[in-house]
Amino acid sequence: MSISDSEFEQEIRSTLESGVTNLDAETRSRLAAMRNRALEHKPLWSRWLTIEHWIPLTAFATIAVLAVSLVFFQPHQGSPEQIALQDSDIALEVLFSTDDHDDVGDPDFYVWLDMAMAEDEEPKNAG
Repeated sequence: MSISDSEFEQEIRSTLESGVTNLDAETRSRLAAMRNRALEHKPLWSRWLTIEHWIPLTAFATIAVLAVSLVFFQPHQGSPEQIALQDSDIALEVLFSTDDHDDVGDPDFYVWLDMAMAEDEEPKNAG
């Protein structure tokens, strides 16, 4: 603050304080009561911003998100790892074959793989 700001502030303060001292007792008590009521009144949102409300709500929300993610987001059953685990015979046949592995880039390889997997699934579905 510059000196002029400080002087201005002091002048305003003294004017307001002299105005308060010139009030009668009833007006001062009413103003003090209104000031106290205004200080005690808090809006609804400020009552919920206390730490004792947010800790349980945050814990509940975290547990709910974890529960939903565990229930609904199961591992994808069509991933290569799952297919390899389910159809280990086909995977081992592909891995240990003496044929050239350049077939993996060939679209016919995938057609053959789908047919081989479908043949393995037919006995399971029939019974």
